[in-house]
Amino acid sequence: MWKTYTIPRNEGTRIHHAGSTQLCVAVDQAGEGTVLSSLVRYNQPSARANRQITDLPPLSDKTWIRSFIGKAEQYELKPAFPPVPICVRLREAFSLGSGQELDGWIFSTLEAHLSVQGKSLAAYPLRKPFKTLFGMPETGVICRYDEADFLASGEAVLGTLHDDPVLVAHPVHLKNVSSMPVTVTDLCIYGEQLSIFRQGSRFQTEGIQFTFSQAGVRMNLDSKASLGPGSVLVAKPSVSGEERFIERSFELFKAITRI
Repeated sequence: MWKTYTIPRNEGTRIHHAGSTQLCVAVDQAGEGTVLSSLVRYNQPSARANRQITDLPPLSDKTWIRSFIGKAEQYELKPAFPPVPICVRLREAFSLGSGQELDGWIFSTLEAHLSVQGKSLAAYPLRKPFKTLFGMPETGVICRYDEADFLASGEAVLGTLHDDPVLVAHPVHLKNVSSMPVTVTDLCIYGEQLSIFRQGSRFQTEGIQFTFSQAGVRMNLDSKASLGPGSVLVAKPSVSGEERFIERSFELFKAITRI
């Protein structure tokens, strides 16, 4: 899916499949140029089971995102993160004692960015998106909601999740520097600070460290995490180099410890 395509001028609507999500791309004429139209559909049949596309709205429908591309002959699909943070709710919360550290993996859902000549025309979450509030009502952050298990490197399900085309893996290091145990229920990821690397057909970011203290939770890049051999950079952070290494902090201690 993640490559450059020719504009589908003579083949009708092109359907890109990512799990149960379909990204539809079509073209229309506008004077001497071309309008590229796209939309996303969730919970659709697989590529094999869905040879006939019969229920797409007409290109004049407002559900299509339409962009004039002139005489361009190609478009590209790239993996990316949403423009808001991602709140990953852990399916099974756990306690992390004072002074304890823990390594593991979580996964979040990618977006697909459709671009022409380096300009992004549309961005589509590869699973139906929902918003949530991470933190206290007065100081919380509006986030994209996601769910994941906190996994050890040796768990069998890890390989299956790595191969899911809509997911990106995050190596995570947790560190509790507070004087009491904390209950880890969810983790907030700032995708704008992260790169996306490809290892074969799998996607992974740099390591992320979450530090729990009396003042709250801090997220920053974990320089100790290894990307592994053969990693290829496919998406750069969307912020500057200086902003990339800023620690993101949240005053959440009462929320995360349930006190």
